[in-house]
Amino acid sequence: MSDLEKRPADTHLEKVATNHPAELLKSRYDNLSIPKTLVLFKRSVFFVLMLYTGYMCEGFELGAGGSIIANKGFIKQFSSNHGNDGDVRKLNPTWVATWAAMLNVGQILVFTHIGWVADRFGRKIAFYMAWVWLMVGCAFFNTAKTPAVWALAKLCNGAGVGVLQICAQVYVMEIVPNRIRGGLITFQAVWSTIGGIIVSVMMQQLNKKHPENYMLPMRILWAPIGLIIICWAILPESPWYYARQGNKEKALKAMKQLYGGIEGYDFEEEYGIIERTIEHEREINKGAPTYRDVFRGVNLKRTLSVAMLSACQQLAGLAIIRTYSTCEALIISYVYVAVPTLTFSCVNLLAVTLWSLSTDKLGRRVFVTWGQTFCCVVLFLVGALYYAGATKGNAAAGTGLLVVCCFWTFTFQIIIMSYYLYSAELPSALLRVKTGPFTFLVNSILGIATCYATPPMLLKLNIRAGFIYGAFSVPLCILMWYYLPETKGRSAAEIDELYERKIPAWRWSKTVTEAETHLREVSQGQVVHGKQDA
Repeated sequence: MSDLEKRPADTHLEKVATNHPAELLKSRYDNLSIPKTLVLFKRSVFFVLMLYTGYMCEGFELGAGGSIIANKGFIKQFSSNHGNDGDVRKLNPTWVATWAAMLNVGQILVFTHIGWVADRFGRKIAFYMAWVWLMVGCAFFNTAKTPAVWALAKLCNGAGVGVLQICAQVYVMEIVPNRIRGGLITFQAVWSTIGGIIVSVMMQQLNKKHPENYMLPMRILWAPIGLIIICWAILPESPWYYARQGNKEKALKAMKQLYGGIEGYDFEEEYGIIERTIEHEREINKGAPTYRDVFRGVNLKRTLSVAMLSACQQLAGLAIIRTYSTCEALIISYVYVAVPTLTFSCVNLLAVTLWSLSTDKLGRRVFVTWGQTFCCVVLFLVGALYYAGATKGNAAAGTGLLVVCCFWTFTFQIIIMSYYLYSAELPSALLRVKTGPFTFLVNSILGIATCYATPPMLLKLNIRAGFIYGAFSVPLCILMWYYLPETKGRSAAEIDELYERKIPAWRWSKTVTEAETHLREVSQGQVVHGKQDA
């Protein structure tokens, strides 16, 4: 039974005029169950797994480059007092902060042009561009002897990550059916978290067995870098990219690579859905899309909704609970120190796995809005535990702080993945990779700001800093309840329609679109290829 047939009797239904009353804007395959869709579209699912395997390999470089600073050999090479054997060696904190900031700088660097590259030359070219950045970064990691060269490696690493942040989810949005889109987009977090755990264990073992050899992990990085290009070389280009270029022949060829072998698959009909969606959006934008269109009309609302989720990642307590967990550990005392980082990685893995499996069945909005609400409560609770002695030797209060931080980690991971999902779903098809750079820029700027603001905040306020982040998070939580819609199973054309009809976000799940109505008529045999049945 389809989602449309399951809607309650009081479903909100408004008829609107359409330029193509007899042409589908929603695929017939949207009526299939999730398991059937996964089996039927196994080829496109395979390509998603190849994309994310490359993404996970990128995480090896990111994780190894961050963890290596604990290696004694690395500290000896890059310490501020290098050459003074009688002194205790330590890394210059300014360089450590700079290395962390260079990841954000690298992301900002590619945000200035990646949207143009992906729209002009294709998503696959953008992936190759990410690989080049990562390969150059790996070369710097393997040859760096000074902090400045290591900073260049971090810059390249950040640039490669930035490309993938903008393009990976958009690519998945464009090649998989609507029924399984959410789970496959969020599955990237599952794959990346598994990769992060592997890197964490690997780095611990290497640092233990080879405490003076920081170059060994860097040499190993060439293996995943090589695997990336193998995984991405077999990917077909997005049919949506070719359709935007007006190249129907190449679009159909890409579709046959993605959906070939599906019995009865009507390539012309499915291409027509893509083409009509793009034509409609061009009419709304009055021509070829530009970056200014991201902030015009209904697109502004869509952009700000995604930007809101982007801001939530930094203002929901990320800096005091995760990024500065080491600094906070010194404040919270032995209770927090005794908990290995691997525990939080496992919590993250549980969260992203459960949400990836359920988001296409249960939806997005309810989990994200309630999750943000919970994060706000936790932030105020963290601040309040200061007065219970959580940082002054009270074991019970310290244990309570650890528990709420674990729950926060679980919930916050869902908020992070909701951003990646909504950044692919909410923008119009013509503006997907143009919206991403702006919303990610919001995240990067806030990330840099919180990196510098949090350490002195913790030293001055201790965990009462939770009150500060809680105060910033509450307004965003309220806006989220008002403006974050339910996009489960919606086609790009349906999302366009719901925004154009100005349907309130909380009514999206109960609103029947014109595209749904027409699909139901076609499925029931009332309309066949634009003609009434005899």
